[in-house]
Amino acid sequence: MTRIYKKTVYRPIPANAKIIRSGLKRYAVWQDANGNEIKREIVITRSGERTVEESPYFVVRYYDATGRLCERSTGCKERRSAEHKANQWLQDIEKVKAGILTQDECEVGKRQQFGVNKHLELFKEHLKAKGVTARYIRETNSRIVRVCTACKFHRLADMSAAVLLRWLNKQSAAGMGARTRNSYREVMITFCNWAVSDNSLPYNPFSKIPKVRESVDRRHERRALTPDEVERLLRAAEKRPLHDAEVFCRGTHKNNLIELTPEAIEKANRRGLERKLLYATFIYTGLRKGELASITASQVFLDAEIPHLVLLAKDEKSRNGSTLPLHPKLVKELRRWLKLNGRQSPSKKLFNVPSGLHRVLDHDLKFAGIAKRDSLNRVIDIHALRHTHATLLAQNGVSPGVAKSAMRHSDIRLTMNVYSHLELNDVANAVSRLPDFLNGNEQ
Repeated sequence: MTRIYKKTVYRPIPANAKIIRSGLKRYAVWQDANGNEIKREIVITRSGERTVEESPYFVVRYYDATGRLCERSTGCKERRSAEHKANQWLQDIEKVKAGILTQDECEVGKRQQFGVNKHLELFKEHLKAKGVTARYIRETNSRIVRVCTACKFHRLADMSAAVLLRWLNKQSAAGMGARTRNSYREVMITFCNWAVSDNSLPYNPFSKIPKVRESVDRRHERRALTPDEVERLLRAAEKRPLHDAEVFCRGTHKNNLIELTPEAIEKANRRGLERKLLYATFIYTGLRKGELASITASQVFLDAEIPHLVLLAKDEKSRNGSTLPLHPKLVKELRRWLKLNGRQSPSKKLFNVPSGLHRVLDHDLKFAGIAKRDSLNRVIDIHALRHTHATLLAQNGVSPGVAKSAMRHSDIRLTMNVYSHLELNDVANAVSRLPDFLNGNEQ
Protein backbone atom coordinates (compact mmCIF):
# COMPACT_ATOMS: atom_id res chain seq x y z
CA MET A 1 0.00 0.00 0.00
CA THR A 2 1.42 3.38 -1.04
CA ARG A 3 0.35 6.76 0.26
CA ILE A 4 1.38 10.18 -1.10
CA TYR A 5 0.67 13.16 1.11
CA LYS A 6 2.02 16.37 2.62
CA LYS A 7 3.04 16.10 6.25
CA THR A 8 1.64 18.37 8.95
CA VAL A 9 4.44 20.11 10.84
CA TYR A 10 4.05 21.36 14.42
CA ARG A 11 6.45 24.04 15.67
CA PRO A 12 6.84 26.06 18.90
CA ILE A 13 5.26 29.51 18.88
CA PRO A 14 7.98 32.17 18.28
CA ALA A 15 8.68 34.40 21.26
CA ASN A 16 7.98 37.58 19.26
CA ALA A 17 4.65 36.29 17.83
CA LYS A 18 1.43 38.20 18.34
CA ILE A 19 -1.60 36.03 19.18
CA ILE A 20 -4.86 36.96 17.41
CA ARG A 21 -8.29 35.33 17.27
CA SER A 22 -10.51 34.85 14.23
CA GLY A 23 -13.79 33.15 15.00
CA LEU A 24 -13.10 30.00 17.01
CA LYS A 25 -9.47 29.76 15.85
CA ARG A 26 -6.34 31.39 17.24
CA TYR A 27 -3.37 32.43 15.12
CA ALA A 28 0.26 33.43 15.73
CA VAL A 29 1.51 36.33 13.63
CA TRP A 30 5.19 37.35 13.41
CA GLN A 31 7.84 38.59 10.99
CA ASP A 32 10.70 36.44 9.70
CA ALA A 33 14.31 37.55 9.22
CA ASN A 34 13.44 39.14 5.86
CA GLY A 35 10.58 41.17 7.30
CA ASN A 36 7.84 39.01 5.77
CA GLU A 37 4.68 38.54 7.84
CA ILE A 38 3.91 34.91 8.73
CA LYS A 39 0.56 33.73 10.06
CA ARG A 40 0.04 30.22 11.47
CA GLU A 41 -2.89 28.55 13.22
CA ILE A 42 -2.35 27.55 16.85
CA VAL A 43 -3.43 24.08 18.04
CA ILE A 44 -3.09 22.25 21.34
CA THR A 45 -0.87 19.13 21.29
CA ARG A 46 0.53 16.84 23.97
CA SER A 47 3.56 19.13 24.16
CA GLY A 48 1.44 22.24 24.60
CA GLU A 49 0.42 24.96 22.16
CA ARG A 50 2.08 24.77 18.75
CA THR A 51 1.74 26.41 15.36
CA VAL A 52 0.64 24.06 12.60
CA GLU A 53 1.55 24.19 8.92
CA GLU A 54 1.64 21.87 5.94
CA SER A 55 5.00 20.82 4.45
CA PRO A 56 5.49 22.19 0.91
CA TYR A 57 6.82 18.82 -0.34
CA PHE A 58 4.98 15.55 -0.88
CA VAL A 59 6.06 12.50 1.11
CA VAL A 60 5.64 8.86 0.06
CA ARG A 61 4.97 6.06 2.53
CA TYR A 62 5.56 2.55 1.12
CA TYR A 63 6.94 -0.90 1.89
CA ASP A 64 10.39 -1.77 0.52
CA ALA A 65 11.54 -5.14 -0.86
CA THR A 66 12.18 -6.49 2.66
CA GLY A 67 8.69 -5.53 3.86
CA ARG A 68 9.94 -2.60 5.93
CA LEU A 69 7.69 0.49 6.08
CA CYS A 70 9.54 3.51 4.67
CA GLU A 71 8.73 7.21 4.53
CA ARG A 72 10.63 9.29 1.99
CA SER A 73 10.36 12.87 0.78
CA THR A 74 9.99 13.29 -2.96
CA GLY A 75 11.24 16.88 -2.97
CA CYS A 76 8.28 17.72 -5.26
CA LYS A 77 5.65 20.36 -4.61
CA GLU A 78 3.23 19.08 -7.28
CA ARG A 79 1.30 15.83 -6.79
CA ARG A 80 1.81 14.61 -10.36
CA SER A 81 5.62 14.95 -10.09
CA ALA A 82 5.55 13.24 -6.69
CA GLU A 83 3.49 10.37 -8.11
CA HIS A 84 5.95 9.94 -10.98
CA LYS A 85 8.89 9.72 -8.61
CA ALA A 86 7.02 7.30 -6.32
CA ASN A 87 6.29 5.03 -9.31
CA GLN A 88 10.03 4.93 -10.13
CA TRP A 89 10.82 3.84 -6.59
CA LEU A 90 8.13 1.16 -6.65
CA GLN A 91 9.48 -0.15 -9.96
CA ASP A 92 12.93 -0.49 -8.37
CA ILE A 93 11.39 -2.41 -5.47
CA GLU A 94 9.74 -4.83 -7.90
CA LYS A 95 13.11 -5.30 -9.67
CA VAL A 96 14.76 -6.14 -6.33
CA LYS A 97 12.04 -8.68 -5.59
CA ALA A 98 12.57 -10.21 -9.05
CA GLY A 99 16.36 -10.34 -8.55
CA ILE A 100 17.11 -7.86 -11.35
CA LEU A 101 18.58 -5.31 -8.92
CA THR A 102 20.17 -5.67 -5.48
CA GLN A 103 19.17 -3.69 -2.42
CA ASP A 104 22.62 -2.03 -2.43
CA GLU A 105 22.05 -0.77 -5.98
CA CYS A 106 18.76 0.74 -4.88
CA GLU A 107 20.55 2.43 -1.97
CA VAL A 108 23.02 3.95 -4.43
CA GLY A 109 20.10 5.50 -6.29
CA LYS A 110 18.77 6.99 -3.06
CA ARG A 111 22.10 8.47 -2.00
CA GLN A 112 22.65 10.06 -5.39
CA GLN A 113 19.73 12.33 -4.62
CA PHE A 114 21.33 13.69 -1.43
CA GLY A 115 22.85 17.18 -1.57
CA VAL A 116 26.58 17.40 -2.26
CA ASN A 117 27.13 19.22 1.07
CA LYS A 118 25.96 16.16 2.99
CA HIS A 119 28.43 13.93 1.12
CA LEU A 120 31.22 16.50 1.61
CA GLU A 121 30.84 16.34 5.38
CA LEU A 122 31.18 12.55 5.27
CA PHE A 123 34.15 12.85 2.89
CA LYS A 124 35.94 15.20 5.29
CA GLU A 125 35.44 12.71 8.11
CA HIS A 126 36.91 10.04 5.84
CA LEU A 127 40.00 12.19 5.19
CA LYS A 128 40.43 12.91 8.90
CA ALA A 129 40.33 9.18 9.63
CA LYS A 130 43.12 8.70 7.06
CA GLY A 131 45.29 11.14 9.04
CA VAL A 132 45.84 13.74 6.32
CA THR A 133 46.66 17.31 7.30
CA ALA A 134 44.04 19.94 8.06
CA ARG A 135 45.47 22.07 5.26
CA TYR A 136 44.94 19.27 2.71
CA ILE A 137 41.35 18.79 3.86
CA ARG A 138 40.69 22.54 3.68
CA GLU A 139 42.15 22.93 0.17
CA THR A 140 40.45 19.78 -1.15
CA ASN A 141 37.07 20.86 0.20
CA SER A 142 37.51 24.37 -1.24
CA ARG A 143 38.24 23.03 -4.74
CA ILE A 144 35.32 20.59 -4.70
CA VAL A 145 32.95 23.36 -3.58
CA ARG A 146 34.23 25.66 -6.33
CA VAL A 147 33.71 23.03 -9.03
CA CYS A 148 30.26 22.00 -7.76
CA THR A 149 29.14 25.64 -7.56
CA ALA A 150 30.44 26.55 -11.03
CA CYS A 151 29.15 23.37 -12.69
CA LYS A 152 25.86 23.35 -10.70
CA PHE A 153 26.49 19.89 -9.25
CA HIS A 154 23.89 20.16 -6.48
CA ARG A 155 23.56 16.35 -6.12
CA LEU A 156 25.81 13.44 -6.98
CA ALA A 157 23.29 12.53 -9.68
CA ASP A 158 24.04 15.87 -11.38
CA MET A 159 27.74 15.12 -11.89
CA SER A 160 28.69 14.91 -15.54
CA ALA A 161 32.09 14.41 -17.18
CA ALA A 162 31.10 16.61 -20.14
CA VAL A 163 30.17 19.51 -17.84
CA LEU A 164 33.38 19.26 -15.80
CA LEU A 165 35.53 18.97 -18.95
CA ARG A 166 33.83 22.04 -20.42
CA TRP A 167 34.55 24.00 -17.19
CA LEU A 168 38.21 22.87 -17.11
CA ASN A 169 38.70 23.90 -20.74
CA LYS A 170 37.13 27.28 -19.99
CA GLN A 171 39.49 27.79 -17.05
CA SER A 172 42.51 26.86 -19.18
CA ALA A 173 41.43 29.39 -21.80
CA ALA A 174 41.18 32.01 -19.03
CA GLY A 175 44.80 31.37 -17.99
CA MET A 176 44.68 28.50 -15.49
CA GLY A 177 47.94 26.53 -15.52
CA ALA A 178 48.12 22.84 -16.41
CA ARG A 179 49.18 21.82 -12.92
CA THR A 180 46.27 23.70 -11.30
CA ARG A 181 43.85 22.24 -13.81
CA ASN A 182 45.09 18.74 -13.04
CA SER A 183 44.69 19.37 -9.31
CA TYR A 184 40.98 20.19 -9.80
CA ARG A 185 40.56 17.06 -11.92
CA GLU A 186 42.33 15.01 -9.25
CA VAL A 187 40.20 16.16 -6.31
CA MET A 188 36.97 15.47 -8.20
CA ILE A 189 38.16 11.98 -9.13
CA THR A 190 39.21 11.34 -5.52
CA PHE A 191 35.87 12.56 -4.20
CA CYS A 192 33.88 10.38 -6.60
CA ASN A 193 36.10 7.35 -5.93
CA TRP A 194 35.18 7.72 -2.27
CA ALA A 195 31.49 8.10 -3.22
CA VAL A 196 31.68 4.84 -5.19
CA SER A 197 33.26 3.03 -2.23
CA ASP A 198 30.56 4.51 0.03
CA ASN A 199 27.79 3.15 -2.23
CA SER A 200 26.72 6.68 -3.10
CA LEU A 201 27.64 6.44 -6.80
CA PRO A 202 27.48 3.41 -9.12
CA TYR A 203 30.68 4.47 -10.95
CA ASN A 204 33.08 7.41 -11.17
CA PRO A 205 31.86 9.74 -13.94
CA PHE A 206 35.19 11.60 -14.09
CA SER A 207 37.62 8.67 -14.30
CA LYS A 208 38.21 9.07 -18.05
CA ILE A 209 38.76 12.84 -18.11
CA PRO A 210 42.27 13.20 -19.57
CA LYS A 211 45.16 14.66 -17.64
CA VAL A 212 46.96 17.47 -19.46
CA ARG A 213 50.75 17.52 -19.76
CA GLU A 214 52.25 19.84 -17.18
CA SER A 215 55.68 19.95 -18.81
CA VAL A 216 54.42 22.04 -21.73
CA ASP A 217 52.68 24.60 -19.48
CA ARG A 218 54.69 24.84 -16.27
CA ARG A 219 54.04 28.20 -14.60
CA HIS A 220 56.37 27.88 -11.63
CA GLU A 221 59.47 25.93 -12.63
CA ARG A 222 62.18 25.98 -10.01
CA ARG A 223 65.93 25.80 -10.45
CA ALA A 224 68.72 24.70 -8.17
CA LEU A 225 71.42 27.06 -6.94
CA THR A 226 74.98 26.49 -8.11
CA PRO A 227 77.67 25.90 -5.44
CA ASP A 228 78.92 29.46 -5.98
CA GLU A 229 75.40 30.84 -5.52
CA VAL A 230 74.94 28.80 -2.34
CA GLU A 231 78.07 30.37 -0.83
CA ARG A 232 76.97 33.87 -1.86
CA LEU A 233 73.48 33.34 -0.44
CA LEU A 234 74.79 32.13 2.93
CA ARG A 235 77.19 35.09 3.19
CA ALA A 236 74.40 37.52 2.29
CA ALA A 237 72.01 35.96 4.79
CA GLU A 238 74.57 36.38 7.55
CA LYS A 239 75.56 39.98 6.71
CA ARG A 240 72.27 41.56 5.61
CA PRO A 241 70.61 41.95 9.06
CA LEU A 242 73.53 44.04 10.33
CA HIS A 243 73.68 46.01 7.07
CA ASP A 244 69.95 46.80 7.25
CA ALA A 245 70.24 47.81 10.90
CA GLU A 246 73.13 50.27 10.41
CA VAL A 247 71.98 51.93 7.17
CA PHE A 248 68.95 54.21 6.70
CA CYS A 249 66.68 52.68 4.04
CA ARG A 250 64.48 55.70 3.29
CA GLY A 251 63.95 59.38 3.98
CA THR A 252 66.39 62.29 3.78
CA HIS A 253 69.11 60.22 5.49
CA LYS A 254 68.83 57.30 3.07
CA ASN A 255 72.08 55.29 2.80
CA ASN A 256 73.60 57.14 5.78
CA LEU A 257 75.08 55.04 8.57
CA ILE A 258 73.43 54.66 11.98
CA GLU A 259 75.50 54.37 15.12
CA LEU A 260 74.38 51.11 16.76
CA THR A 261 74.74 50.02 20.36
CA PRO A 262 76.72 46.83 21.10
CA GLU A 263 73.43 45.12 22.01
CA ALA A 264 71.88 46.03 18.63
CA ILE A 265 74.96 44.77 16.78
CA GLU A 266 74.90 41.49 18.71
CA LYS A 267 71.18 41.05 18.00
CA ALA A 268 71.66 41.65 14.26
CA ASN A 269 74.61 39.25 14.11
CA ARG A 270 72.60 36.56 15.89
CA ARG A 271 69.73 37.01 13.45
CA GLY A 272 72.15 36.75 10.53
CA LEU A 273 73.71 33.57 11.91
CA GLU A 274 70.27 31.99 12.39
CA ARG A 275 69.21 32.83 8.86
CA LYS A 276 72.47 31.48 7.44
CA LEU A 277 72.06 28.20 9.34
CA LEU A 278 68.39 28.06 8.34
CA TYR A 279 69.28 28.11 4.63
CA ALA A 280 72.22 25.76 5.18
CA THR A 281 69.97 23.21 6.93
CA PHE A 282 67.50 23.36 4.04
CA ILE A 283 70.32 22.69 1.56
CA TYR A 284 72.15 19.98 3.57
CA THR A 285 69.02 18.03 4.61
CA GLY A 286 66.40 18.70 1.91
CA LEU A 287 63.76 19.47 4.56
CA ARG A 288 60.59 21.28 3.57
CA LYS A 289 59.72 24.59 5.23
CA GLY A 290 57.00 23.18 7.51
CA GLU A 291 59.17 20.20 8.44
CA LEU A 292 62.13 22.35 9.51
CA ALA A 293 59.79 24.66 11.44
CA SER A 294 58.67 21.66 13.52
CA ILE A 295 62.17 20.59 14.62
CA THR A 296 62.92 21.17 18.31
CA ALA A 297 66.23 20.91 20.17
CA SER A 298 65.22 17.46 21.47
CA GLN A 299 65.08 16.13 17.90
CA VAL A 300 68.70 17.06 17.12
CA PHE A 301 71.38 14.54 18.12
CA LEU A 302 74.76 16.18 17.51
CA ASP A 303 76.77 13.89 19.80
CA ALA A 304 75.52 10.59 18.35
CA GLU A 305 77.93 8.26 16.51
CA ILE A 306 76.27 9.50 13.31
CA PRO A 307 74.96 13.01 14.03
CA HIS A 308 71.35 13.30 12.88
CA LEU A 309 67.98 14.86 13.45
CA VAL A 310 64.65 13.07 13.81
CA LEU A 311 61.60 14.22 11.88
CA LEU A 312 58.42 13.05 13.59
CA ALA A 313 55.75 11.28 11.52
CA LYS A 314 53.10 13.89 12.37
CA ASP A 315 55.31 16.64 10.94
CA GLU A 316 56.45 14.90 7.75
CA LYS A 317 54.54 15.27 4.49
CA SER A 318 54.34 11.49 3.96
CA ARG A 319 53.47 10.90 7.65
CA ASN A 320 56.17 8.22 7.94
CA GLY A 321 58.81 9.91 10.09
CA SER A 322 62.50 10.01 9.14
CA THR A 323 66.01 10.15 10.53
CA LEU A 324 68.24 12.56 8.57
CA PRO A 325 72.06 12.55 8.84
CA LEU A 326 73.81 15.89 9.27
CA HIS A 327 76.84 17.22 7.39
CA PRO A 328 79.94 17.49 9.67
CA LYS A 329 80.29 21.23 9.02
CA LEU A 330 76.60 21.77 9.78
CA VAL A 331 76.99 19.79 13.03
CA LYS A 332 79.78 22.13 14.12
CA GLU A 333 77.76 25.26 13.30
CA LEU A 334 74.59 23.93 14.96
CA ARG A 335 76.48 23.12 18.13
CA ARG A 336 77.80 26.69 18.18
CA TRP A 337 74.30 28.04 17.48
CA LEU A 338 72.67 26.12 20.30
CA LYS A 339 75.33 27.24 22.75
CA LEU A 340 75.24 30.87 21.60
CA ASN A 341 71.47 31.16 21.53
CA GLY A 342 70.83 29.25 24.73
CA ARG A 343 68.35 26.90 23.01
CA GLN A 344 69.19 23.89 25.13
CA SER A 345 65.61 23.41 26.34
CA PRO A 346 64.25 20.29 24.59
CA SER A 347 60.88 21.89 23.81
CA LYS A 348 62.32 24.98 22.09
CA LYS A 349 62.36 25.18 18.31
CA LEU A 350 65.72 24.81 16.64
CA PHE A 351 65.04 27.85 14.44
CA ASN A 352 62.45 30.57 14.25
CA VAL A 353 60.98 29.97 10.77
CA PRO A 354 58.79 33.01 9.96
CA SER A 355 55.69 32.67 7.81
CA GLY A 356 57.08 35.36 5.51
CA LEU A 357 60.38 33.54 4.92
CA HIS A 358 59.81 33.66 1.15
CA ARG A 359 59.99 37.47 1.26
CA VAL A 360 63.11 37.33 3.43
CA LEU A 361 64.74 35.01 0.87
CA ASP A 362 63.88 37.42 -1.96
CA HIS A 363 65.73 40.24 -0.15
CA ASP A 364 68.69 37.97 0.60
CA LEU A 365 68.92 36.91 -3.06
CA LYS A 366 68.93 40.55 -4.13
CA PHE A 367 71.60 41.39 -1.53
CA ALA A 368 73.71 38.47 -2.81
CA GLY A 369 73.32 39.56 -6.44
CA ILE A 370 71.43 36.40 -7.44
CA ALA A 371 68.56 36.77 -9.88
CA LYS A 372 65.21 35.50 -8.62
CA ARG A 373 64.42 34.24 -12.14
CA ASP A 374 66.91 33.14 -14.78
CA SER A 375 66.76 33.56 -18.56
CA LEU A 376 64.47 30.50 -18.81
CA ASN A 377 62.06 32.02 -16.23
CA ARG A 378 62.99 29.38 -13.64
CA VAL A 379 62.53 30.66 -10.11
CA ILE A 380 64.39 30.39 -6.80
CA ASP A 381 62.17 30.09 -3.74
CA ILE A 382 62.28 28.24 -0.42
CA HIS A 383 61.41 24.89 -2.01
CA ALA A 384 64.17 25.45 -4.58
CA LEU A 385 66.64 24.86 -1.72
CA ARG A 386 65.27 21.29 -1.57
CA HIS A 387 65.88 21.05 -5.33
CA THR A 388 69.42 22.27 -4.65
CA HIS A 389 69.94 19.41 -2.16
CA ALA A 390 68.92 16.82 -4.77
CA THR A 391 71.01 18.44 -7.49
CA LEU A 392 74.15 18.58 -5.32
CA LEU A 393 73.72 14.88 -4.53
CA ALA A 394 73.53 14.08 -8.25
CA GLN A 395 76.49 16.31 -9.10
CA ASN A 396 78.63 14.56 -6.49
CA GLY A 397 77.99 11.10 -7.88
CA VAL A 398 75.44 9.89 -5.33
CA SER A 399 73.52 6.90 -6.72
CA PRO A 400 69.85 7.48 -7.61
CA GLY A 401 68.68 5.01 -4.96
CA VAL A 402 70.56 6.83 -2.18
CA ALA A 403 69.35 10.20 -3.47
CA LYS A 404 65.77 8.90 -3.41
CA SER A 405 66.19 7.90 0.25
CA ALA A 406 67.78 11.24 1.12
CA MET A 407 64.90 13.11 -0.51
CA ARG A 408 62.33 10.75 1.12
CA HIS A 409 60.54 10.18 -2.18
CA SER A 410 58.32 7.20 -2.95
CA ASP A 411 59.21 7.27 -6.67
CA ILE A 412 62.76 7.55 -7.97
CA ARG A 413 61.47 9.28 -11.11
CA LEU A 414 60.40 12.24 -8.97
CA THR A 415 63.93 12.50 -7.57
CA MET A 416 65.70 12.27 -10.92
CA ASN A 417 63.29 14.07 -13.25
CA VAL A 418 61.89 16.88 -11.10
CA TYR A 419 64.36 17.66 -8.31
CA SER A 420 67.74 16.92 -9.92
CA HIS A 421 68.70 19.85 -12.19
CA LEU A 422 71.88 18.77 -13.93
CA GLU A 423 73.30 21.53 -16.10
CA LEU A 424 74.85 21.11 -19.54
CA ASN A 425 78.39 21.18 -18.18
CA ASP A 426 77.55 18.32 -15.76
CA VAL A 427 76.39 16.18 -18.66
CA ALA A 428 79.35 17.31 -20.80
CA ASN A 429 81.82 16.25 -18.10
CA ALA A 430 80.13 12.86 -17.87
CA VAL A 431 80.20 12.41 -21.65
CA SER A 432 83.88 13.39 -21.82
CA ARG A 433 84.75 10.52 -19.44
CA LEU A 434 83.51 7.90 -21.94
CA PRO A 435 86.25 5.69 -23.52
CA ASP A 436 88.07 6.95 -26.60
CA PHE A 437 86.94 4.71 -29.46
CA LEU A 438 88.23 6.91 -32.27
CA ASN A 439 91.92 7.01 -31.44
CA GLY A 440 92.72 4.01 -33.64
CA ASN A 441 90.96 5.53 -36.64
CA GLU A 442 93.15 8.65 -36.83
CA GLN A 443 95.05 9.00 -40.17
